[in-house]
Amino acid sequence: MNKIFITLIAVLALAVNLSCGNDDLNATTSSQTLNGLWNLTSIEGGFADVNYQFDVGEITWNFNLETNLLNVVNNNLEDIASDGLETGEYNFSIVEFDDILLLEINNDSFGSYFIQNNELIIDQNGETSGNSDGFILGFRR
Repeated sequence: MNKIFITLIAVLALAVNLSCGNDDLNATTSSQTLNGLWNLTSIEGGFADVNYQFDVGEITWNFNLETNLLNVVNNNLEDIASDGLETGEYNFSIVEFDDILLLEINNDSFGSYFIQNNELIIDQNGETSGNSDGFILGFRR
């Protein structure tokens, strides 16, 4: 009887553990890493296949996940085709689609993103954006 009871407890514990997956935790953790200050260091691609490099601190994006506000400071003085966003405050949201994190800025799709080794990559190309001539923006903490 005691052996059956212990087996039943073990099976129930296993079932509870498996049903409490960490999918929600993973999505929250990956999006929370976007929070904070990022330095735009590069923009590549587009129809003209550009390759712009920026000094750390020249263009910063500060994401606040509590308020869903993005504060951009753009000190770039060069006349180039694209340097991201102009200085200002923007609303943003994160949408998860088939394990892809999508960034929307002022209710417009801005691209998919991922974070790895303190680098943020925003990719404006691909199926999720419907664009094949978009830019790839690189950021560092």
